[in-house]
Amino acid sequence: MFCLYVIAILLNSVMSDGSTFGGSVGHGFFAQQVPPGFADAMVASPTPQASAGTSSGTSELDISELGNRNGQTDRDIGNRELDEDLDAHSKELRKAVEAGTMTEEAARKAWDEAKAQAKKQRSDKGEDAAGEDGDKGWIRQHLALFLTVVYGGIFALIISILAICFLYVARREKARTAALGAATAELGLTFEAAGDDSLMGDLSPLPLFNRGRRKKLTNLIVADTPDLQVHVFDYVFVTGYGRSQTTHRTTVVSLRSDTLVLPSLQVRPRKAFADGIKAIFGAGGIEMDQYPEFAKTHVVQSDQPQQTCDFLDAEMVNVCENNPDCSLECHSGVLLHFRAGKRVGANAESIRDFIGEGFQLFQNVSDRLQRNG
Repeated sequence: MFCLYVIAILLNSVMSDGSTFGGSVGHGFFAQQVPPGFADAMVASPTPQASAGTSSGTSELDISELGNRNGQTDRDIGNRELDEDLDAHSKELRKAVEAGTMTEEAARKAWDEAKAQAKKQRSDKGEDAAGEDGDKGWIRQHLALFLTVVYGGIFALIISILAICFLYVARREKARTAALGAATAELGLTFEAAGDDSLMGDLSPLPLFNRGRRKKLTNLIVADTPDLQVHVFDYVFVTGYGRSQTTHRTTVVSLRSDTLVLPSLQVRPRKAFADGIKAIFGAGGIEMDQYPEFAKTHVVQSDQPQQTCDFLDAEMVNVCENNPDCSLECHSGVLLHFRAGKRVGANAESIRDFIGEGFQLFQNVSDRLQRNG
């Protein structure tokens, strides 16, 4: 009986200090010192100390060793995803040890490698975040300098683009002036590159010269005859502001004679959208109901509607219809012919043809005045 009592004491001592033998009862050093049946009996009948969580079996020991080595928890190693991966890996290692497919030493080694890899990943992410935070911090500390550089760069880019455009237009206009001068000399006509301010004053009553701002008359070609003053010139003006600003460039032929006793009027191609809006507000021009096809393609405007309707008889309407993209403006003693927004070519042939169109229009108007007489 005494021997059995001593054996019971020894067994109780061993069960309370099982962790000192390098692991669980079923594995490790102690498993090599006791018979297998005896170890199974201890696992199947845990003592109060084992139920308290000291070292009742392989699972509890593995959690302690794999999850809390070096005084750290899984969440101290990485972010949430890494923590979840580590937790899953820990469970797999415990299962492998319990199944006997892996030794405790190999499991600990695998766990250390997993933690090291997780720490490295966490460190890499921390360095990336630190780099981003550093960049943002530099911008916050040097905000004034940063904004100056950014907006200064944008301003410099805009100025550069404007300067390039200005130089391009200047060079293009200079080349056009030179070409027109040569073509005028070839035709034996007079050329004035700077234009004529007095001519601008004489033409000011006409609608074309009452639009926009920054008006400029240049590249004047004089082709006078004893009874008729003929001028061909480039006319430039600007409308709108900001993004809606538009520069209009047009070549015009003006014909002046005392025989041109005409009402003030304008005949131009119809712009479907713009003129449609104007018509809604009663500014669509004179109604030419007697010429419905002509009214669909042209707009007639005048502050002398009756005289204008009398002047635009069937033959004059036919003249306008045969030149669908041309505009006609009249005032007492003055007749203008042009294509809005278009310039003639800077060569002798184009200039000759354009002057010929002006002479033909003058002849048509003169014939109309004779019919009226």
